[in-house]
Amino acid sequence: MRYKIKDIGEDGIDVRVAVSEAWLAAECPDASLCLSEAGVVLDGRLEPVGEGYLLRGTLRGGLTVPCARCLETAAVPIEAPIAATFIEGDEPEVGDEDDTPDDVVNFQHGVIDVGLPIRDEILLAIPMTPVCRPDCAGICPTCGVNRNLTPCGCEKQPLETSKLGALVKVKLQ
Repeated sequence: MRYKIKDIGEDGIDVRVAVSEAWLAAECPDASLCLSEAGVVLDGRLEPVGEGYLLRGTLRGGLTVPCARCLETAAVPIEAPIAATFIEGDEPEVGDEDDTPDDVVNFQHGVIDVGLPIRDEILLAIPMTPVCRPDCAGICPTCGVNRNLTPCGCEKQPLETSKLGALVKVKLQ
């Protein structure tokens, strides 16, 4: 995912970057993400523009994440345009980030790493509450069974006295 500026040339270069499971785990450690069979690939072009370099392309593929209702696997398709400008210089000091536009990335030592804009687009593509299917019945708050797999015969129980009620008590404190 790294390109030396000496290799880019005046006309720019085409880039094709395939995201690996290892990179995804390292760059998005707090998100439970896996690549789908299609994987995730950036197809684009990196070219010189003024004092910097412009990356334009499209990120395509798919991920799998846990369903927000039942915790089974949910598919998340990705098709997102990417546009980022790379400027040589030091990373902004803490507090100075507000002065730098979101689509400007600093690079050092003549090496551009396109991983940051890829990571950002992947994280933006994930819905706040991904579901395995629109009619997902979720997990029963009383007995904990996945209602998509097994019908639940529990009567509706107040959340405070259910198995998941402890979570409510912790959140209210």
